[in-house]
Amino acid sequence: MSIVQEVQEGIKALQDKLSAEIKAAKAEQDAKIDAALTDLAQGGVTMKSMPGGTADNLGAQVATQFEANRELFGKTKSLRLEIKAAADPVTTTSGRSIIAGGVGAIQGGIMGLQNAIPSRRVASTSVVEYSRFTGTQGAAAVQAGEGAAKAAIRPDHSLITQSALTVAGYCKMSKQALADSEELKRAVDITLMRSVSAGVDAMLWGGNVAPAWTGLATLATAFSSSTYTALPDAISAGVADMQSDGFVPDVVCMSPTSWLAICTAKGTANDHYLSGSYLGSIEPSLRGLRVVLSPSVTAGSALLMDSAHSELIVSDGFSIEVGYVNDDFTKNLVTILGEVRVIPIFRTAGSMLVVS
Repeated sequence: MSIVQEVQEGIKALQDKLSAEIKAAKAEQDAKIDAALTDLAQGGVTMKSMPGGTADNLGAQVATQFEANRELFGKTKSLRLEIKAAADPVTTTSGRSIIAGGVGAIQGGIMGLQNAIPSRRVASTSVVEYSRFTGTQGAAAVQAGEGAAKAAIRPDHSLITQSALTVAGYCKMSKQALADSEELKRAVDITLMRSVSAGVDAMLWGGNVAPAWTGLATLATAFSSSTYTALPDAISAGVADMQSDGFVPDVVCMSPTSWLAICTAKGTANDHYLSGSYLGSIEPSLRGLRVVLSPSVTAGSALLMDSAHSELIVSDGFSIEVGYVNDDFTKNLVTILGEVRVIPIFRTAGSMLVVS
């Protein structure tokens, strides 16, 4: 055997010996770490509040163990940790921060025929009596000659006695919610007001209520045009018809669906919107008439009126009252009541047309 071969054999034997020693040291280190973690898992962490405990937290105790075994960790250059945790995670159901996000309520404009009719406040009035113009008898004519009889003419009226109509609604609410949330109370108030206003709109259009009120759908004169079939054109024809009778129409009421159809109508030649650029705002006006939206007016028709011949007398304005009903007191409940009393007046037949 040559000298080179002897050196190579010696080096190989030395490498085998060092490798065996490193494996033995690593196995001993793993055994110590496993034993320490097992003791920690079984014995838990002692705190100062426990008998014989210390003030060190878990992180401080782990750091102490690392320091005590610094030499061992320096040899192996590696560490294996096994973390054992509880099966149930901690979530926001155990603790969370909460802030108030407000209370929602619809606060947009209120639609209805009451926006088209002039109104005035006459407090504490139960009944209004007035004369409704129903037509004319006779007509003026040229006198046949000196001394001849002249033409007779006279207006016809009907005496109308209209009682006040109460439109109301209520809502139950707990005393706790009433006291705790001002926003919730305001949302209830707004909802009651909108509901009562919708009831007034339906009453003005349909009538058929007690005390008796016929309703504008019946009191208005039906009108249609065989020549002008489109609704905007039929309304214009109705304006001309009313003007010939001496009225000055200034308001047209229709459903939001009918108004939408008018606003989105397009020309047949150039496919442009007839109401103007769809990027611009649309004024609530139709050929000089103020447009009032009412969900009660039948879709596809419109109520054309000379508003000077109608009136809505407000006997008691909209009010909110809180009180007890039946066993509300023992249940910590209150009843919130919203109501309004109005007297509708329709003075002149022919001052309104239902255009279809």
